[in-house]
Amino acid sequence: MSEKATIKAELRTETGKSANRKLRSKGLVPAVFYTQKGENMILTVNENEFAKMFRQTGTTRVFSLEVDGKAYDTLAWKVQKDPVRPRVNHIDFLGVTPGSAIKLDVPVVTTGRAPGVKLGGRIAVYRSKLTVACTAETLPASISVDVSSLNVGDTVFVNEIDLGEGASVVFDNNFALVRCAAGRGAAKDEEEDKE
Repeated sequence: MSEKATIKAELRTETGKSANRKLRSKGLVPAVFYTQKGENMILTVNENEFAKMFRQTGTTRVFSLEVDGKAYDTLAWKVQKDPVRPRVNHIDFLGVTPGSAIKLDVPVVTTGRAPGVKLGGRIAVYRSKLTVACTAETLPASISVDVSSLNVGDTVFVNEIDLGEGASVVFDNNFALVRCAAGRGAAKDEEEDKE
């Protein structure tokens, strides 16, 4: 297993739009660190260092956040990006305790090539993220859906997703997650088959 990424943060006392603008002009990002018990610390992190680490961890990999010489197992819970410029405006960090239950949104990715796509269909992903109940140790980096057996009209439902022991998708009603939908080419092929 690769070594856990580490980033240093500084405590801050000033808050508000003006203070945050000053921080960003210095290459710093305002942040808040929340524990699972509801406590928080107001912080700043170096924007470039965070961007480099975030490429490695995303929102689903635990890293070490160092504040005043103390290290916390942490997730980048919410990352607010600037709507115009390619930069981060604010970060919410979530401290995690080994073995403690958490619920987080995890991205959905598809793998494989569906036979239905070769026949003119297209893969439709109805949810880009799913909420997962797990611990920090069992949190998947992504939810992989293998589409290599899907023909036109086939659907993968959320209840078919198995994340292994210690993690499960949270949902109330079973819904379609991924479908090989008919494309223009597939519809044409089906009409020719009927003739």
